[in-house]
Amino acid sequence: MGSARAVRSPYNRSDMTDSTVLVMGLGAIAIIALGRMIRSRALRHLTGALALTGLAALAHWGVRMARSGGSWEEWTSVALLLALGFLLVRILVLAVFEWLISHRFGVHLPRLARDVVALLAYLLVAAGILHSALGVDVKALLGTGAIVTVVVGFALQETLGTLLAGLALAWEQRLEAGTWVEIDGVVGEVLELGWRSLLIRTRLGERVLIPNSVVARARIKLLGSGADAVAIPLRLGVSYAAPPHRVKRTLMRVATDLPLVATDRPPEVRVHDFGDSAIVYECRLWTREPWRTPEMSDDFYGRAYAALARGGMEIPFPQRTVRMAAPPPHEDVTARCKEALGGCPLFAGLPGDALAALASTARFLTFAPGEAVVREGEASRALYVIDHGEVMVLRGGQAVARVGPGEVFGEMAFLSGAPRAATVRAASGLTVVEVDAHALAALLAVHAELAEELANRMAARQQELDAHEQLSEAATTHRGLAGVLRERLMRLVGLE
Repeated sequence: MGSARAVRSPYNRSDMTDSTVLVMGLGAIAIIALGRMIRSRALRHLTGALALTGLAALAHWGVRMARSGGSWEEWTSVALLLALGFLLVRILVLAVFEWLISHRFGVHLPRLARDVVALLAYLLVAAGILHSALGVDVKALLGTGAIVTVVVGFALQETLGTLLAGLALAWEQRLEAGTWVEIDGVVGEVLELGWRSLLIRTRLGERVLIPNSVVARARIKLLGSGADAVAIPLRLGVSYAAPPHRVKRTLMRVATDLPLVATDRPPEVRVHDFGDSAIVYECRLWTREPWRTPEMSDDFYGRAYAALARGGMEIPFPQRTVRMAAPPPHEDVTARCKEALGGCPLFAGLPGDALAALASTARFLTFAPGEAVVREGEASRALYVIDHGEVMVLRGGQAVARVGPGEVFGEMAFLSGAPRAATVRAASGLTVVEVDAHALAALLAVHAELAEELANRMAARQQELDAHEQLSEAATTHRGLAGVLRERLMRLVGLE
């Protein structure tokens, strides 16, 4: 009879009282409720195992209270034992992986690896319980199910392939959480490697699931997690009329100034190809944030366009249709330079012919936002008058002043010949008039009497800004400083 087999169960009346079984079931449910109240992460992971144990204990208690006996009591006792084994394995897995390995040793194993270990432990515990409680011959069961396993294996070939691919990826530990990858053109951050798929989050915040079998066959770019610099290649075509050395120097200057470029790995600019209408250059920008490629591309191409235009280097494009376009309206650059110089306090009030002569030799330049007009430590013999926009003056990387339209900067390095004392960057779209030593020399060669007036104006500006400590110490009065500046202006044109 069934009651004779019930003796094999470790949970008969002689082993555990009815009250103990009831307390076990109610205790499991109470622990689940406690975990909800205190929001315990450990108890949250044990919720499923506790719920299974509580239900099995209450079912076994109900059968014993009904005095049904026989096979019902035996099966409920085995179910309770399996639930307790499941709970015990769950606790051991959490203790080993979450507390010992992760917290004590600082090693984070993939979730798939933990799930595989837990599954094997569950199967071993279940096999031991079935053998000891019901006398099930596990070896015979495995041998009998071999044919069924083959049939199921063919039916689930794709699923098993995905599972095995996930196991292989977890074993290699290359796709860890936090790593940025590119898979079949999709760039994203690895969030989790599961049984069936890889979960990544793209730069647009989208969560994408890619089957493990697809990941195992795909060509994957490991962009890293930010610890090591990664090169981002950007290509740009420039006219054949522009000498490659000039183009590379200009693009290198632009690339070095980008905010996301790594400081310890200088950019690389190489001639990539001789195209149909342009020489193609490849700029390799090293960065620790490769997932921000769109921002870097936008910043680089925008600044490169302005820098190449200032250097008179064309970015050509192929034309598929031929049409006679009306010539663009001619802009009188000299008149615009004269207007900007006339609006500057330093040059305002100069005779019209002197201002026109200075404007005819000056240059009108355009800078993109963020570009450096002059850099700290550079040698230069030019001063700049702002026509439109604003600039930030930085010393040692710290902003010290903001200069707007009509203002002048760079005049002290222009006169002294000393290296630039600060870096000046465009705070917005910027247009300036560049007056170099040759232009001012041509003006003073014709109008030598202007040296005294310009010296006085530069001295007044110097005292207001206190931009050059060496000159301020050399001249304690306004007239003394003006005398020093006048001597340098005259020496500039060889009149003294």
